[in-house]
Amino acid sequence: MTANMTSHTPTPPRQTSPTRPKRVLLIGWDAADWQLITPLIAQGHMPTLARMIEQGVSGNLASMQPMLSPLLWNSIATGKRPDQHGVHGFTEPDPNAATVRPVSSTSRNCKALWNIATQAGLRTHVVGWYASHPAEPILGTMVSNQFEHVRLEPDGSPSAPAPMGVHPPSETDRLANLRVAPAEIDASAILPFIPDAARLAERNEGKHVGALRQLIAQTATVHAVSTDLLARDDWDLACLYYEGIDRFKHEFMDFHPPKLDAVSDEDFNAYQHCVNGAYRFHDMLLETLLTIASTESDTAVILISDHGYTSGPRRPTPEQAAANPAACHRPFGVFCAQGPGFTPNARLFGASLLDIAPTILDLLGLPPALDMPGRVLSEVLTTPQPIDRITSWEGVGAPDGSDAGMHPADLRIDPAESQEALAQLIELGYIEAPTEDAEKTVRDTIAVNRITLAESQMDAAQPKRALETLAQLEAPYATQPNARMVRITARMARDRRADARAEIAALRGQLPPAHRAAPRLDLMLGAIELADKNTDEALAILDRLAKDHPTMAGLQSRLGAVLHEVGQFERAASAFRAALAENSDDVKARVGLARTHLRTGEPEAALDEAMTAAELVHNLPGAHHIIGESLVELGRPADAVQALTLALAQAPQYARAKRALIRAHRALDQHDRAAELEAELIAAGERLGNTSPGR
Repeated sequence: MTANMTSHTPTPPRQTSPTRPKRVLLIGWDAADWQLITPLIAQGHMPTLARMIEQGVSGNLASMQPMLSPLLWNSIATGKRPDQHGVHGFTEPDPNAATVRPVSSTSRNCKALWNIATQAGLRTHVVGWYASHPAEPILGTMVSNQFEHVRLEPDGSPSAPAPMGVHPPSETDRLANLRVAPAEIDASAILPFIPDAARLAERNEGKHVGALRQLIAQTATVHAVSTDLLARDDWDLACLYYEGIDRFKHEFMDFHPPKLDAVSDEDFNAYQHCVNGAYRFHDMLLETLLTIASTESDTAVILISDHGYTSGPRRPTPEQAAANPAACHRPFGVFCAQGPGFTPNARLFGASLLDIAPTILDLLGLPPALDMPGRVLSEVLTTPQPIDRITSWEGVGAPDGSDAGMHPADLRIDPAESQEALAQLIELGYIEAPTEDAEKTVRDTIAVNRITLAESQMDAAQPKRALETLAQLEAPYATQPNARMVRITARMARDRRADARAEIAALRGQLPPAHRAAPRLDLMLGAIELADKNTDEALAILDRLAKDHPTMAGLQSRLGAVLHEVGQFERAASAFRAALAENSDDVKARVGLARTHLRTGEPEAALDEAMTAAELVHNLPGAHHIIGESLVELGRPADAVQALTLALAQAPQYARAKRALIRAHRALDQHDRAAELEAELIAAGERLGNTSPGR
C-alpha cells in the first residue's frame, strides 16, 4: 500500500490516436552494453538487434548511482528515484526486524507501470522483473523473479515453484511445466559457449560449466514463460526482464578477450567465448519475441539495459570484481525501440532510466506524473504533443491501492523462500552472509541501505539530503570508509570544503597507507584545492597521481579542469582527450574539452563536443551552457537562447549561463528581457561583468 494515498481521484481516461501503438512491449537485458554489442553486430552475430536498430531508434541510456539492480529496475518501472520508490538495497529487515530478507514487491512504496496500467483497465504481463516477488494481483499475469529458479529434488523431480510466485495462482501449474532445470541443459546447449566443456568436466573443473547450465536454464525459463503469455493471452503492456547477460558477465568476464594477466592461458582458452555467446543467445530469443509481438502492425517494442559493463583491458581484475561486483558496471546502458509511435532513425538525446516510465505511459495514452522526474522522449516519438501530466498517480484510485493490484506492505513472505533468495545474492557477491547475531545483521543492513540511499541522493544532486541521511547512521557505521566517502563528496558539493578536508584526514587515519582508496582521496583533495583557488597545490597533487596512477578513472578529466583553470589550455585539451581515449562516454571530459575549445577561439569544435555530451546525458546544464556560448560566438543568438534557457531550467542558479543568456538577448535586440535577467543576477548577489566565453 502506498503511504501517501489519502483520497480517491478518478483514473484519467486513456487517450488514443492513429500514431500511438495499441500495446507496448518492454524488454530488459540487465547489463547489456553497446561496447560489446556493436562489434558483434558488425560481425553479423546479432542480426535481430541489427534489424531493430535499422528499423527504429537507438542510443545510450544513462544509468544512475549507485548502479545496483534492485534500485535501478524499480526506478525504470516507477519513473522515480530510490528515495521515492523505497528500494534501497538487495536486502532489508523483515517486518518484525528479527532478520533480513531480499527486497520484494512489498518493499516498493509507489506504483509501477503495471499498477498504473491495471487502474486504467489495461492488461499487463510481467515476467521476472527484479524484486517483483511476491507476484502482485494485477490485471493480467505476473510471474515473479523467484519463479525462474529451478533445481532437481533428490528424487529427480523439479523443485516446486516459489509460493506466491505467480498471479493469478491458477496459472502456476501451467507455467511451472515451462520451467527448465539446469540438469536439462545438455552438451548441445553448452558447446557453443564452452567448446571444451566435456574435458573440463572430466578433470573436475566443471564449476563454470555448472554455472553456465544454471544461467542457460534460468534464461530459457524466463523466455518460455514470456513467449507463452505473449502468444496465448491478450495484453496492452508487457514487461519482461532477462537477468542473463549480467549473470554471464559476472561469471565469465574475467576470461573475455583481451586476456587479463591474472587469468591462465588454459582458462582463457576454455571460457573466452561465453560472454559473446550470451549476447548471441539473447539475440536469438529476441527474434522470437519480435515475431510474436507483430511489431510491424500494432506493437511498440523497447529494449533497454539498466547499466553497461566494463569489458576492455582496464576492466577490474578478478579479485577487484569479486570484492565489489558493482565496480564492473558502466554508467551507460542501451536503448533501442521500433514500431508504431517511434520515428525511424531519429536521434535520441540524453535518455536516462527515469525517462522510460513517462515515455511508456505517453505511448499508452496515459499521463505521466509530475513526481516522475524523467521526461517523455518526444524527439524519437511520432505521437502528438506529450499528454499533460497529472500531479501524481499515488493519489489516483482507491486509498488502499487495491484497484492498482498492489500488496499490503506487511504481507508475509515464506521464510525458507527468503533464505534461498538470500543464498543466491551471497553467491553472486552482492551481500555478505548474515552472522549468527541476527540483531547485528539487521543493523548492518539498515546502515548499508542508508549509505546507498545517500549515494542515490548525491546522484540526484541533493547533497543536503544525503548529509541528513548519513546523519542518521549510528556508531560505528557513521565512520565506516564508505560512509565517509559519500560524506566527503556531499560536503564538497555544499561548499563545506573545510569539513571535507577534515573528513579526508580522518579517513586517511583509518586506512593503511597503501589502501586502494588513497588515490581517490588525493583526487578529492585536488578538487578542494582547486575550489579554494590553490591551483598550484591542486596541479601538484594531480601531476603526482598521473605519474603514480596513470590509468586512474576520472584523473585526466580532473587534471584537465585544473590546467584549464590556470590557463594551460593546450595541456588541458590533451588531458581531456586522454580521458576520452580511455572512455569515450566521459561527459565531464567532453564538457571540459568543449570549454577549452571555446577559450581558444574554436566555437565550432566547442559546439560539437558539448552537443555530444548532451546527447549522452540530457540533464547536463554545463553542456547546454557551452552550447549556448558557442552559438552566441557563431552568430546564432536565437538558437543560443534555447540552449541557455534549458541550462537554467536544469540549474536555476547557474550565473554563467544567465550572463550568456543576457548576451544572447542583447544580440537579438531584446533589451527588456536582458534587463530582467540582469536584475535577477543583482538580486542574487552575482556580478554583471561580461565574462569571457567559456569561463
